[in-house]
Amino acid sequence: MSLLAIALGNPLRGDDGVGVAMGQALLDLLPGLEVVETLELLPEHAEAVAAADGVLFLDASISSAPGEVRVEPVTAAPARPAMVHALRPEEVLGLAGLLYGRAPPAALVTVGGKAFDFGEGLSPEVAGGVAAA
Repeated sequence: MSLLAIALGNPLRGDDGVGVAMGQALLDLLPGLEVVETLELLPEHAEAVAAADGVLFLDASISSAPGEVRVEPVTAAPARPAMVHALRPEEVLGLAGLLYGRAPPAALVTVGGKAFDFGEGLSPEVAGGVAAA
């Protein structure tokens, strides 16, 4: 079984790096997991998504309380008609299905962020959320 985690965010913007931190933590827990670190979801990610048996999208959330973990299923959806370069998880799944005939089961795992200023390191609440996630 091949599992893919797409770790979103910028570790140089404080809590925005929580997706990358979750991806690194999962490497220790799930041998064979492939982690792709990226600043944003791109159409090019559809090929890797289609090849996986399961996908986790890992990201920070600005709508959750700092450190709050949310896990939501992701269902494939068509990309917006005026496609921008950055996509949503459901659009990447939709492209995987459209282009490669396969959209595997997927989930979005987010941790609420607190500080998105320039600088490295997660705030204490968000670092605790990584362990909980």
